[in-house]
Amino acid sequence: MITYDVFDNVLRLRDLVDDFFNEIPLRGRGRNFPLVNVYNSPDEVEIRAHFPGLESDDLDIEVVDNNLVIAGNKKADYQEHGYLRKERTFGNFKRLIPLPARIDRNKIKADLINGILIIKLYKSEEAKPKKIEIN
Repeated sequence: MITYDVFDNVLRLRDLVDDFFNEIPLRGRGRNFPLVNVYNSPDEVEIRAHFPGLESDDLDIEVVDNNLVIAGNKKADYQEHGYLRKERTFGNFKRLIPLPARIDRNKIKADLINGILIIKLYKSEEAKPKKIEIN
């Protein structure tokens, strides 16, 4: 005897919809360029961003209010016609990264090494934890 359960079709449809929405971030990768890691320690905030193929002259870095702004232009390295598949994005970009604490604007270091931008933002003395002695 063959049994048919209408919920099998509903579950299959749900799986198809889930698969569709799980693939959307792969299609929209360019919106979050550059990809960053933000590390927070008691004394500093370190940000590492991937910039393959870019030079330091292609980037602008600013601290605005309590945010780090990374902007620049990723130039195309191919002709507009003749490609079979286009997954990499090019053009102007701007990424705003909220900072977890106030930083000392006079102690910011940035290095671009092998396509990885490393920015060290040292926290201001007011932002660092302070132990209070009990009398």
